[in-house]
Amino acid sequence: MKAFITTVAGMATRFSASLPAPVPKCVYTADKPENTLLYRLVTFAEDFDRIVIVTGFMKDTVTEYAEKYFSEEILNKIIFVNNKEYAEYGSGWSLYLGLKALSELNEKYSEILFAEGDLYFSRQDFEKICISKNDVITVNNEPIEAKKAVALYFDRDNRPHYIYDTSHGILEINEPFTAVYNSAQIWKFCDTEKLFRIMNDMGENAHQGTNLVLMNNYYCDNIEIIRMNTWVNCNTTEDFAKLDFNK
Repeated sequence: MKAFITTVAGMATRFSASLPAPVPKCVYTADKPENTLLYRLVTFAEDFDRIVIVTGFMKDTVTEYAEKYFSEEILNKIIFVNNKEYAEYGSGWSLYLGLKALSELNEKYSEILFAEGDLYFSRQDFEKICISKNDVITVNNEPIEAKKAVALYFDRDNRPHYIYDTSHGILEINEPFTAVYNSAQIWKFCDTEKLFRIMNDMGENAHQGTNLVLMNNYYCDNIEIIRMNTWVNCNTTEDFAKLDFNK
């Protein structure tokens, strides 16, 4: 079995700043109801056996949208998980809850693919991740700016490390490195037993920050790096306005 997780629990304060009222950015649209980030993500992942959507802020708006616009076939695959601590904890808690929901099903997964819920990318790039037989980390072509980027660097032993400044101020690498990238914030885990073991060994407190803590613990070698040629992190409505949902 294959599982897909997306996390859409955040309050999206930067995104809603230019709108009349707050909105979950994953279901925001400027025209057709199908032109949303969530619809695009979930329909890309429609061939997965399980689709986990971790909600939080305005969760009823998200679930009602899904129930209205997704097909019955897709809805039968979806597991909604509610992150009640979306305002207190970081992105790691949403990922933890999504993984925990899968682990509690006691099913065997050949792979788990995780994509943050505020991303826009092409189906072609997504399929490159899906067909890979390896653990996957993704990168993009954007400049690395502390105000918005998740930086990925490889140390002298070629082990990957993620860094991110939640205050969007400064990024700092305190050791020699062989390469540095802007992360595309999509990951694929092929050793799911290892993933669940690391998740549990870390303890709940370690998951309350960013989801990058888990990535730094899981990834080590035999990694395929996939570059996303079409990629936008939709932090604002200005970012959203640039998207072409026909591609």
